[in-house]
Amino acid sequence: MGTSWRRDAAASLAPTRPNRKAQMNNSATAVLNDVLLFISNLRRVAGIRFDKSPIVSVEQLIEFMHTRSAYVAQTSLYGYLKTRMGRDYVSIFKDERFSPSLNAAKWQVFAACLSDLCVYSIAQIAKDGGLSRDSSVELARYCHRTCVSATFVGEFAPQFVPGALEEFEARSDAVVWPNAAIGIAAFSCSPKALADSSPVSEEFKRLDRTIVENSVRFRWNDVRDQLRRRLDGTRIAANWERVPP
Repeated sequence: MGTSWRRDAAASLAPTRPNRKAQMNNSATAVLNDVLLFISNLRRVAGIRFDKSPIVSVEQLIEFMHTRSAYVAQTSLYGYLKTRMGRDYVSIFKDERFSPSLNAAKWQVFAACLSDLCVYSIAQIAKDGGLSRDSSVELARYCHRTCVSATFVGEFAPQFVPGALEEFEARSDAVVWPNAAIGIAAFSCSPKALADSSPVSEEFKRLDRTIVENSVRFRWNDVRDQLRRRLDGTRIAANWERVPP
C-alpha cells in the first residue's frame, strides 16, 4: 500500500505537541494550531471531494473512509462549537482548561464517524460483490484497523485506540450487513458521539441534541452519494476473497 494518505491522515487530526518545559502555557496554543491545521486540511479534502475516479482497491477505499470521516467529524464538531461560542471561540480555544475536553471530543467523534462509514462501505461491497458474512467482518476490521493505526497518533490520541478497536470489533460482529447497506441505518454512532462528546454544558447538550444529531446526518448525505457513484464493490470483493491482506 502507498503511504501518502497515511501521512495526510496523521497530519489532519494529530495535534501539535507542546514543549514539555512549557507544557501548561503551550497546551492552548496546540489546540488553536490544531484548529488552524483543520482549516488548511479542509482545502485538501475539498479538492478530493471532486474526485470522480472509481474506487477499485482496498487502499482507495481506506483513503476514502479516512478523508470523509475526518471531514465530517471536524466540520461537525468545530462548526457546532464555533456557532455555540460565537465571536469568543478563538479565546475559548486558547483557554488551557478547554484543551483536554476539545481533544477528547475530537477523537471520540472521529472514531464514531470512521466506524459508521466503515460499516456502510463494507455493507455496499457485500451487497454488490456478494461477500460472505465472515469476509465482510474481516474486510471491515482490516480497513478500520488500518485507518486507526495511521490516524490516532500524537500526544492525546493513543489513549483512545483500544476503545475504538474494541468497540468496532464488537459492532462488526453484530452488524446485519444487508440492513447496513440501506439508507442511514449504518450511521448510528456519529450523531450520538457529537451530541454526547461536545465540550459544552449539559444544558446546551440537552437543548441542542436534535439539531446537532441532524447536522451530522445531513453531512453524510453527500458522502453516501459519492461512495455509491464511485465504488466498484464487485471488483473489491473479488480481490479480497482471492488474496486477503
